[in-house]
Amino acid sequence: MRMCKKCKVEVLDDTCVCPLCSNVLEELGEQRECTGYPDVKAVSRKLNFIVRLYSFLAIIIEAGLIVMNYLYYHGIWWSAISGVSILYFYITLKYSLQRNNGYKTVILVQVIGAVLLVIAVDNIVGYRGWSVNFVLPSAVLLLEATIAILMLVNVSNWQSYILMQIFMVLVSGGCMLLWKLGWITNPFLTFLAAAIAVSMLLGTLIFGDRKAKAELKRRFHV
Repeated sequence: MRMCKKCKVEVLDDTCVCPLCSNVLEELGEQRECTGYPDVKAVSRKLNFIVRLYSFLAIIIEAGLIVMNYLYYHGIWWSAISGVSILYFYITLKYSLQRNNGYKTVILVQVIGAVLLVIAVDNIVGYRGWSVNFVLPSAVLLLEATIAILMLVNVSNWQSYILMQIFMVLVSGGCMLLWKLGWITNPFLTFLAAAIAVSMLLGTLIFGDRKAKAELKRRFHV
């Protein structure tokens, strides 16, 4: 039996990391007062079964929708929309739930997946550019607002969100590149998202001082 010193729980299975915080577990020598944690492998097996069942049903249903779309085609391959929607929910099950990732990773994956889904729908129904002109920069703004709220709520550990801020600056830079290439034709939201991303990162680095520098050194080993 192993114990996590951080969470103060005993883990009954043979895993080497804590299922709650992912810290390395220590062998439990003498009996200590802590909360027992159930066998996490049972939960993992259930999630694996759910993912397999969803995959099986999704393939069957999508195949039926493709056949229906082919037989009753009226100018739009709507079965492709259902296909990318099914794929999005598969990613949600597989990556966000089954792997038990941290909430920051889950937020990023879900938003990125949703944006890609909308872009795919835009292309399927006849590309008009609304996905990259409005949805993409709006998603960036939403993530920036989420980061700001998380920093206020978790004020004692605000510096842990610097990596997300850097990621948002890079994404905003990618949106600016799309504008330069002519893919984004209405750049107002793109400019706004880029300005906020850069301002947030600069503000964090300037006002964060030592904590911000220490976090950057820890993340990038410099």
